[in-house]
Amino acid sequence: MERMGQFNRRRELRREILGRLYDNWFELDGEPSVLSKEQLGEAKELKLAYRYLADKGLIRLHSVESGGYEISITIQGIDRVEMTNENE
Repeated sequence: MERMGQFNRRRELRREILGRLYDNWFELDGEPSVLSKEQLGEAKELKLAYRYLADKGLIRLHSVESGGYEISITIQGIDRVEMTNENE
């Protein structure tokens, strides 16, 4: 039963990240957000969530010199957010 709880928490984390990046896309006129090394910290689940979304092609994740990342949602990610919200 605990595995289902983990599954749901991880899925919700990815949805939240994608939703924030969706909002940022329009607020920042399509410019990437910056996630600092400090913001990411040692949060393993958060790192894995970003990696998962990038591997699925839903976000772009690029390292920057400071050790952080530039992050933006892709067109596929925008479609996913909009389709998910239509079905809820």
